[in-house]
Amino acid sequence: MRPVVRRAPRTRPERGFTLLEVLVATAILGVAVVTLMGLHARNLALASEAETITVATTLAGDVLAAARLEPDISIGETRGNFVARRGDADGITMIYGGGLSPSFVWKREVTDTALPSLLQVRVTVGYPGDDHVIAESWAAIRTKETTSP
Repeated sequence: MRPVVRRAPRTRPERGFTLLEVLVATAILGVAVVTLMGLHARNLALASEAETITVATTLAGDVLAAARLEPDISIGETRGNFVARRGDADGITMIYGGGLSPSFVWKREVTDTALPSLLQVRVTVGYPGDDHVIAESWAAIRTKETTSP
């Protein structure tokens, strides 16, 4: 006869995570969230900068358009501001630019070219009191033809 060997009753293994596993997972998740928050903040800053450059470039184009409409554009430098209300604009030094425009100023430089019928126009847009140029546009404007006697 064989001896009877008693086996221990089978117990189901415990399900779940240990405290150490939970702490490691929480630490990894924390590092990932902090990294993503930093990327999000940088993304917001870049979006704001892109908006500023886009608005400034559009405003520079507006100044060039106003220069093309001037009947007698003169050589030299002109400076001005943008205004948010159309009624405040005079079309010369105060140019309408919309709601985001009052924080910008513009400078227009008109110079001669090798061709007597063309003038070179350079427009820069920046912040008041700051020499940093945010946007710049160039154009050649045809002057009035003068007829020879």
